This record gives sequence, C-alpha cells and structure tokens, in this order.
Amino acid sequence: MKIIFCGDVMPGGVLPYQKEYITKEVKNYLKLFDLRIGTLEAAIGTDIPYDETKMNGRMNIVYARNEDFFRVKELNFDIVSLANNHVFDLGEEGLRNTIDILKRNNIKYCGAGLNYEEASKPAVIERNGKSIAILAYCMYGNKYLGYVELAGKDKAGVNPLDIDQVVTDIRKYKKIYDYVVVMPHWGREYQYLPMLECKDMSLQMIDAGADAIIGGHAHNIQPCIKYKGKPIYFCLANFLFPDYYMHPPRPIWYPDSSYDVKSISKSYCYPDHIDNPTTSVWRNSSRVGMVVEMDVNDTIKTRYRFVYLSKNNILQFYSKCNSILKRLKLYLMGKLIKSNAYPSLKNCYESKYNLPIRGWHFIYRKLRLNNIFD
Repeated sequence: MKIIFCGDVMPGGVLPYQKEYITKEVKNYLKLFDLRIGTLEAAIGTDIPYDETKMNGRMNIVYARNEDFFRVKELNFDIVSLANNHVFDLGEEGLRNTIDILKRNNIKYCGAGLNYEEASKPAVIERNGKSIAILAYCMYGNKYLGYVELAGKDKAGVNPLDIDQVVTDIRKYKKIYDYVVVMPHWGREYQYLPMLECKDMSLQMIDAGADAIIGGHAHNIQPCIKYKGKPIYFCLANFLFPDYYMHPPRPIWYPDSSYDVKSISKSYCYPDHIDNPTTSVWRNSSRVGMVVEMDVNDTIKTRYRFVYLSKNNILQFYSKCNSILKRLKLYLMGKLIKSNAYPSLKNCYESKYNLPIRGWHFIYRKLRLNNIFD
C-alpha cells in the first residue's frame, strides 16, 4: 500500500480567477498512490454567515465556496483531516456543509464533527490485509492558533489536542488496527523549528504506540526526526493553499466578474487590519511544501519531497537544486531538535531579551519585504 500525505489544502482563494492551478507532472504523480491524504484547512460554503466569535476576534475567515471544492475531488483526495483552526470559520452551518460535501464525494474525514464522538473517530484504511487508523487533533488555547471551536458532547467542533486523551486513543486503536498515524495541527506559524511542547508531545505519542506523526499548521516546512525508529514530521506546510483576496475587516473575499482583480493591492505580511480590498500573498518560505510518501508493508517506511506554489499560484515540484539545499537545512535542524541542548537554545532564541533576533523580526515585518528576505 502506497500512501501520500500532503499539507494544508484550501481550494479557493485566487484559483477561481485563473485557468490552471497544478502542473500535469504533479497531478500524474498523485495518481501513483493508492491513497491521498491531506488537511482541508478551510470551511466550505457559499453564502453562509461567518462565525460570529471569529469575526469579533481576529476576523481571519478562511473559506472556499461550494463551487471551488471540485479541486479537492480533482486531486483524488481519499481522506482529509478537518482538525484545524479554520474549518469552523463559517460556524456550525459551514462545518455541516463541509461534511455533507465530503460524504457526497466519498471522501473520508477525521478530526472534526457535529459532536465529540464524531470528531474523535479515526479515519480507517483497510487494504491488502493491513489496517491503519488516522487520528487528527487540533491544538488550542494559545495565541498561535487563535480561536478554535472544540467539539463537545452535543456541540460541533474540532477534536482537541489533549495529550492525555491522545495517548489513550493511540493505545486503544493500536489494539484494534495494525498501524496508527497521528495528524496534529499544532505549533507556531512561520517557524522552521517546532515548539518544545510539540516535540514533547510527539515523543509521548510514539511511546504510546503511534507509528508515524504527520503535523501541520505552521505554513513553513519543519524537519523530520526519528524516535524509536518512527518518523515525526512536525509540519508539511502548505500543499495547495493559494494567495487570496481579503475584504475589510479581513475575511477571504470572492469578487464577482465585474471587479478588476488585477487592481487590488498586495500585502506580503498578514495585515492586522485592512481598509481596502487586499491580496494576501504568501511569503516565499510558505510557498514551499512537503509531501510524505509512505510505504505500508510489514513495516511503515517514509520519505519526502518538495512541492512549490509558483508566483502565479500553480502547484509544481520544487527545483532539484533548491530541494538539495532545503534537505540539508532540514537535516541540520533535525540534529538540533534531537539534541539535549534544544530546549535551552529554543528558549534563548525566543527570549524577549534576544534583542538582535527581535529587532530583525521587527524590521522584517515593518518593511514587508518577505519575498526578498526569505
């Protein structure tokens, strides 16, 4: 059984305003696998009201319309994780609509639901005499993910990343299925190095019996390490997550055909507030994603390669030369993460007293020159 895991997928944004969104090479590559799994990081719905809590807070509403969903189907995704901080951006009605569309298209899902029982269920794969449980969770309660609607006994929402419950789930499903793969949506955005909390939780997951961890959320690729021979991919970053138009105060916006989208100004840093329509353009580092190829036999073996979203928002493979440099960078960072010195170095790097780094980040944001610096 050959499975491919992809990063975050948002099938709308600027894509409806262009003819192509993926090269034939990547599209044919995806067909080589028995199963395709990704994270659907968007609510799906047309003319559905925005979630009130989200609008009263940071107002970063991420959604795609019903007519944009065909791209998920066209890419032949078999399973999607809904455990993320944007799947509830159109409220419960949007989540219901998203789930209905997935069911109509025979796409399995996990990580969110109309109650906790549904949200916590794994997506199960049974092929060639092997069974795999895919468990998905979303981190919550910190500023890096913002507001996350958690599922309850009779309340729709996402499956919370509570490490004690995760450990219990892994042990439970490991007795039922041959393999357990965990897909956590966690960490801090735009970082190459995972949070210490994410590293600690990943080790606990492997200790509990997880066979692989495939993380997301940071919109930046992060290193892969091995622990007890099991792979931990901290973040695959974006797969198909294009630039997008925003309308004041900040929700994603889909202008009608009478609007000249080329006239909309661009922002290369995520703005705190906008007064006029704006195109949010990903920085270079967030245009690189990782896909994980998983071979399932008597054991699980994985390897990865890079994809890249071009400036004109077409998904393609990353160039060979750039891929080699990225691999070297991730290899060295992986060594750092596994070292005993990582907690001290990470805390020092993020300290408020680290003036050179904090000053660099301040200038980086203010000048909005991401495409030059990345």
